[in-house]
Amino acid sequence: MKVPRKYFAVVFAFFLTLVMVLIVTGVTTALNVGFPPEFMSRWLRAWLIAWIIAFPAAVVVAPWARRLAERLTG
Repeated sequence: MKVPRKYFAVVFAFFLTLVMVLIVTGVTTALNVGFPPEFMSRWLRAWLIAWIIAFPAAVVVAPWARRLAERLTG
């Protein structure tokens, strides 16, 4: 399935936040609780809650961040 190019920013934010939040919540969950038997369920719960916030935030903030990065590097 091919998504139209006009949705590139949303698709990019989807995959970026999916992986980034998975890594960050995995590390912070491990640092906070170690590796108890319920580690995976805690991690996935933390990931879902954080991703629900991170994905729309990335979509909204990305244009501003891109403009700022262009100004700083241009």
